[in-house]
Formats: sequence, structure tokens, C-alpha cells
Amino acid sequence: MLIIQNKNKTKAITLEPNEFEVNKNTAYIRLKKKNGSTVDTKVDAEDLQRVLDRGTWFAEWHKDYNSYLVMNYIDSDKRKEKQSLQSFILEVDPRTPIRHLNGDTLDNRKSNLEIYNKNSYNNYKELDGETAEVILMDSHGRNASKTIIDKADLYRVINNGYPWVYYKVNEKPYAVANTPSGRLYLDRFIMATPEDMVVQHVNHNTLDNRKINLNNVKASEE
Repeated sequence: MLIIQNKNKTKAITLEPNEFEVNKNTAYIRLKKKNGSTVDTKVDAEDLQRVLDRGTWFAEWHKDYNSYLVMNYIDSDKRKEKQSLQSFILEVDPRTPIRHLNGDTLDNRKSNLEIYNKNSYNNYKELDGETAEVILMDSHGRNASKTIIDKADLYRVINNGYPWVYYKVNEKPYAVANTPSGRLYLDRFIMATPEDMVVQHVNHNTLDNRKINLNNVKASEE
């Protein structure tokens, strides 16, 4: 059953069982979208039967992924909750963060699924003798952006105890770490910025966190 909501009413549409085809080790399952059109998802052929036995799956747009996710409804305490195909395949709680390694949210083969550990360290790359690039993830474990820092700061940035993630403030992108004490901005971390000051990015690129591009200034001067 697919439940469609709008401002005026809610209606339930009973979905027919998913059509499918198998090609060697991969199964392709046909999904209906909200508008009635269809799209296919891939799963391992060995998972096909238990996926079909779970009921009818459908494609639902997810704004955080900017893509479609494969969803189903599960009964929980006499009410319906949604479950994603990736969580069903990996047999984990529906709230467990899972990322699709190749970026295709309709590729639900086990080789493409990974439980995302939000406390994992950031990947990085040394660009030259003085500069390093740190990969920033979004809340779903996908590569979202990059920030550049001085190579001299790399060790303490990577080993601060919390991963750096991509975050926007007033449409400006920042590298931040979510800590028990609150949100920590990378520019303030690097510059040891006092509480009564802010960090100014000289070239206005808020993801350029090399010290040559950062100045601590009074908030009134920013």
C-alpha cells in the first residue's frame, strides 16, 4: 500500500506485486513512483525472494539524498512505519545510516551498501608539501565537499576525536564537527578563536581553512 498525502486529503493506493527479472547474479525489481511511472532497483539475486516476500516496494523521493529510495511499510505497534530496502537487505534498524558506495541509491546489492559510522575519521589527501585536502561527509555518509588546510594542521584536525562534516550557514558552506559541547567550526578550531571574536576568510572561500586565509577579528569588524 502506498500512502499519498497532500494539503487536502490522504489516500491509500494498493500496489500490485513488484515485477522483476534476473540476469546472472543480479535481480532487477520494478518500482512505482508517486506519479505512476516506474524505475528499477538492483539487488543480489540471492536476496530476491526474501525481498519479494516482504511485500510491495515503491520508489520515494528523498530530498536529503536528492534521489529516490526504495521503501516499504512495516507494522510496528499497530501503526505503519517505513523501511528502506537497504536497511532490510542489511537486516538493521530502519534508522541505521547506510550509504551507497557508488552513489546510486537504487543499487541495493550488498557490495554497494555500507553501514555509515558517523564517528569515523575523515579521508584526506596531501596536495603538496604545504597543503592538504580533507573530505567532508554529509549526514548520510556521502562525500559532500572538501576543505583545504595547512599540512602542518593535518594531524590535529584529523585526530580531534570527531569527524568533520559539511554544513551550510546562510548559504555559506563550512566544515564543522558535532561534539557533545556543541557545533565546532574548523576555522575556529584551527585559529583557536576567542569567544568574543570571529574568523574572517580573506578570500571569502569558507572552505579554504589555510592559516594564510584566516584572521581572528572582532565581530564588529567582520
